[in-house]
Amino acid sequence: MNISKLAEALNKAAGEFDVGRLQEMRKRLRGLSRAPCKGIFGKKSIFENKGYAFHLGGRTELQFNIGEEEVNGKRVIRRGVAFSLETNKTLQTIEPLLPKLERFNDYLRAHPEDFPGMSMWHFDGAGTRSDDRPVSPIADALVVVDNFIALGRWTAVEKLGVLEILTDFDRLLPLYLHVESEGTPVVTPTGVPFVPGCPAFVESASVSVPARTMDVALRHKALQPVLYRLLAHEFGEENVRIEYLLDYGGSVDAAVRQGKDLLFFELKTAPDVRSCMRAALGQLLEYSCWWSSDRASELIVVGEHEVDGSAGEYLRTLRERFRLPVWYRCLDAEAGTLGPRL
Repeated sequence: MNISKLAEALNKAAGEFDVGRLQEMRKRLRGLSRAPCKGIFGKKSIFENKGYAFHLGGRTELQFNIGEEEVNGKRVIRRGVAFSLETNKTLQTIEPLLPKLERFNDYLRAHPEDFPGMSMWHFDGAGTRSDDRPVSPIADALVVVDNFIALGRWTAVEKLGVLEILTDFDRLLPLYLHVESEGTPVVTPTGVPFVPGCPAFVESASVSVPARTMDVALRHKALQPVLYRLLAHEFGEENVRIEYLLDYGGSVDAAVRQGKDLLFFELKTAPDVRSCMRAALGQLLEYSCWWSSDRASELIVVGEHEVDGSAGEYLRTLRERFRLPVWYRCLDAEAGTLGPRL
């Protein structure tokens, strides 16, 4: 596999994906006078002789990474994000990466449902590859000079697809922005452009809604396309965006445009309304108010349970006593319905 040609193909096709704006985002994050390059990768970040490439400027960041590996005796291509803890002239100590590792772990704890089909693995300083493991916060024992820690997936060379790689990069972009932004907006003060639609990685995550399952990540990703179809029917396809990317990092499960206003929807698969509210409320308040207090006009928690008397009273208290524009809607995937605001 020619890594240079793969990187070139990814740069060429990236314009149709959110990650295609990566260098513009980095320009704002780093206070640069201009974007370092037009694509994701640059000549200085492609290492054909070593069999890998990372996004230009990524040496001191959580890096978008592609590379050749050997898994179970066959050559494969990895794609995803990674921390390279190898020191050199650009990164003389791993100290600058330590707060980023903390933010990485923070995001994984808060968004365990964001990585279905992906794994984590690492290489030690001797180049020995670990087994794949479930996506989880990075253990302190792995934060060692010369380790390489990856999150993503690998594919047999003959099954490699450029669009699939870029789709995975888009899935990982909210994580990258959370790690690198430190709460700094990464777009102009006018906000993030509203691009309606349901990302391909959401649609491809599940063909149908599985039966009730304890796998939160699986069910969450299965329900997102259902939520999209119901919101699109209610508000119009041109006004609905699934995985709406925020200007400081992270993304909202769904955003609906109503004139100049946005409604934010956060989908939870918790066992009851109270648990859904507990899990979603902090996220929605952050998404709406962090550094900019008027990002959304309404905050809607979506769960699979009907509101009873106690839950209804709780919601009314939040609106009346604390003046929070918070509502709840019940999603019934099997019936194909989204209940009224309560």
